Amino acid sequence: MDGEYRDLFAADVRRAPKPTVDADALTRALRLAGAVMVVASASTFMLQHWDSSGNDLWRYAMLVGQSLLLALAAYFVGLTVREGKSARTFLALVLATMPVSFAVLGGLVYSQFHLEPLSTLPQYASWVAPTRWSAIVAVLGTLAVLVPPAVIAFVALARKQAKALTLTFFASNLLLLIPVREPAAITGVLALSTLGLVWLELGRLGLPAQLDTTEARLARIMPFVAPFLMAGRVFHLYRPTPLFVGGLLLIAAGALWLATSRREFAGLRSLGSWPCALMAVLGWTLCWLDFSGHLHSAFASLVTLGLPSALLLLAASTRAVTSRKALAGLGLGLALVTAVLGPVAELGTLSVLTCLGIGIAAAVWGAALRNVVQTVTGAIVAVIGLGAQVMLAVRAEDLLRWGSLTAVGVLLILGASYVERNKARLARWWDARPGLPMAE
Repeated sequence: MDGEYRDLFAADVRRAPKPTVDADALTRALRLAGAVMVVASASTFMLQHWDSSGNDLWRYAMLVGQSLLLALAAYFVGLTVREGKSARTFLALVLATMPVSFAVLGGLVYSQFHLEPLSTLPQYASWVAPTRWSAIVAVLGTLAVLVPPAVIAFVALARKQAKALTLTFFASNLLLLIPVREPAAITGVLALSTLGLVWLELGRLGLPAQLDTTEARLARIMPFVAPFLMAGRVFHLYRPTPLFVGGLLLIAAGALWLATSRREFAGLRSLGSWPCALMAVLGWTLCWLDFSGHLHSAFASLVTLGLPSALLLLAASTRAVTSRKALAGLGLGLALVTAVLGPVAELGTLSVLTCLGIGIAAAVWGAALRNVVQTVTGAIVAVIGLGAQVMLAVRAEDLLRWGSLTAVGVLLILGASYVERNKARLARWWDARPGLPMAE
């Protein structure tokens, strides 16, 4: 019996398929593991606890040397080993490590050209240039050393857009050199850079398929690394304010709003643009909390919170599909409520004119769209504004209120005559803009 079992076992072993090695999977895993190690090495360079007796410029030169080493490795693999995938991996890593170099270079520039009082930083995060001239030389030397390999990398990864990507990549990285660390100022820089990069990236979506490869996608992502490092620097080394956090939410909402305008991202509209609206309103509320304490008027506090939030909701509604009317209705309702509460919070000329203006605008727009609810609601708000105006007139003499009402009335009549003469042109313009709120 034992012999029979041994024979059966030997037969099963002979019939079992031999394990095979997937060479492609092995090489992909090796490239991925190596790339992770290199990126981790460059990232931890900024957090390395160096000996304080050394020279920061020499340490920075070591980091730039890492990018050159990767470029040489790409050259060696591409021309000697003739293995294109690993060569492109090295070139992608060259681009990935450059923003880290510019972040450290930004610390050297900030140490000599700071436009604000220096903040207390941990020793490992403090990069100090010996003199102003040395900081300038470091910038010029960095550009001279890193621009050529970056150009080669973009040509290899995304030839069709190599020039545009190179320019946007270095423009984005140079923002890290701005010698300012105040979160409010950084918020503005992040807004301009991030939304600008999103707009440029959306313009590349319809380009030929050469930009749809994995390497090309990596190249297109690279300009976004510097803004990410700029935001992370504020969270890690400085004190993020509500204005900064709110600004980031507004930037995210703006990026989503831009993305949903493209046909390629039409699927995002199934969400009804609610994430965009929520991020925008929450972001603006956080910004308002940061500066509202400096407002000395209840009306100013109310209007600066309510009206921008209403406009953000109306803007988000232009990207919605099934929930367009709901979002537009919320935005309009918030604007009208803010207008009515203005004279209640502070009865004055400005609050009354705001109530009148928003009520009349809502009523007129509703009439143009044949929306009875909007027309009636706007008219009620306008009547409330007129009542508040009468109350002010009874209390005190003010020619500004009398003159402002006259001016508004004249402008409305002139506007009616303009619409009457150009109604055909306005109708064509309206039909060409299907995304406007309340059009359905």
